[in-house]
Amino acid sequence: MTDLYPKPPHLMIAVWSADDEELVFGRACDVAGEFGCVLTGVAEEWPAKKVGYHRKGLGTVIVERLFAAEGETHPVAISLSARELGWPEALWTAKDRKAAYKLAGWATDVLRELTARTGALYGSIAVEETLPTPSALRAGISISSLPFLSAELPTAVFDKFYAAFSRTQPVEWPHGTFFPDWKPFTKGSATAPDRATLTAASTTLGNTLQRRKNEQ
Repeated sequence: MTDLYPKPPHLMIAVWSADDEELVFGRACDVAGEFGCVLTGVAEEWPAKKVGYHRKGLGTVIVERLFAAEGETHPVAISLSARELGWPEALWTAKDRKAAYKLAGWATDVLRELTARTGALYGSIAVEETLPTPSALRAGISISSLPFLSAELPTAVFDKFYAAFSRTQPVEWPHGTFFPDWKPFTKGSATAPDRATLTAASTTLGNTLQRRKNEQ
């Protein structure tokens, strides 16, 4: 592999699923291939497994396991350079803006397919942010401002997130809901969520997943 990791800042399209990690990782690799990524090699093995790809126009793309506490299921991400999405919008040229919207559309389509294919209970798109595990959510670490919630989650979780994203136009998918709150991901006005409310919503999500695990 020529590049072990995409150029920073990094864009992470990440999911957390309670299913078998190897199965989820394999499905993420399938999604990467179906979205035009060509395999270049394996960078690392377990526990920090990374598989490298190249995508025309986007450069290096990595399918990787993200950090998790011992004994906890790892989130899985498709990561690449954020490119224009990592720059302040005020610095965009007309060409940059077009590229940013194109990349945002690609990333959203990848998240939709990745969450559906892996049975993810939650996920997100983020720049220079990892996806918190359930234990991290319970500890007060907030999910990013572009989260996905599975339709399998209870209404109480959705109520908290709708409160945090009260000025955001959610996107309904057959298997869950995407809450985009910044351009170029949202079709409506871009309004940042209340951070305290989002942190509370994230904690509720983490607690719900812990109860779900205990009941299994």
